Amino acid sequence: MLNKSNPIDPNHTSTGEEPKEQNSKFNLSKFDFDLYHEEDDKVETVIRIKRVSMPNKGEKWKVMTDNKVTFVVEGSKLSKKEREFLRTVEGLNFLIAQFKQGIKSFNSLKNEIKKNLK
Repeated sequence: MLNKSNPIDPNHTSTGEEPKEQNSKFNLSKFDFDLYHEEDDKVETVIRIKRVSMPNKGEKWKVMTDNKVTFVVEGSKLSKKEREFLRTVEGLNFLIAQFKQGIKSFNSLKNEIKKNLK
């Protein structure tokens, strides 16, 4: 015998609650809509550092924002200690931080590297 309150489930008794849709592919909570606001979705600039090996044992670092090269650090103009520092994770983080502050010139960058190594 089918229950008149819910013809799909004969054992279901009416409690005043709306039944959940079982066939729904994506069960989204109302909290998902409360936490995410599409109008606040902003595109941030992506800063990348790419180390390029040159054919004659040289290397250079390219600082890119949104796939556009904005600054190039020539490894031939740096000392061996400075090049070793830039090969590390701390060196890459240092380059990103300097770029965010606004690299003015190669000489100012080299002076900041020297200060950081002391």
